[in-house]
Amino acid sequence: MKKLVKPDLLRYNIFRGKRFMAFWSRKKEKTPESGKAEGKSFKDFVDAASLEMEGLMAQDPKWYHTLPYTGAMSQEEAKNFEIEKRALWRRVIYDARRTKLPGLKWETRGDSKVCPECQKMEGRIFSLEEYDGLNQRVMHMGCRCNLVSVRE
Repeated sequence: MKKLVKPDLLRYNIFRGKRFMAFWSRKKEKTPESGKAEGKSFKDFVDAASLEMEGLMAQDPKWYHTLPYTGAMSQEEAKNFEIEKRALWRRVIYDARRTKLPGLKWETRGDSKVCPECQKMEGRIFSLEEYDGLNQRVMHMGCRCNLVSVRE
């Protein structure tokens, strides 16, 4: 029977601000072997999101106790959930830019747990030219917002 190996998502233990932000703004790179531009893998997004989470957790040691979602979730599970959420968020922006999607619309859950900062963003449409700025935003812990494609 094959043993399943989980990827080590949490191998970073310090936040490297400039290096971290450079990842999100990184353009396609040419590989020496092929000379072709290569895209980012989902693992690249997860690794960068891990760095972001380490930094946010260092800034707020009580982060786990202020999350808006409830349920039977350990601190480690919450951390992994936050990492994956950030990786998906960045991947959506990356793919929207790569495919020249005309816009991304910010949507909240529309309930009483939405923070004031996200409430201000509700319904805002980011154009293709604004994706870099959107990508520079750091999601707060427990953010439940979505980016929805706008085709016209």
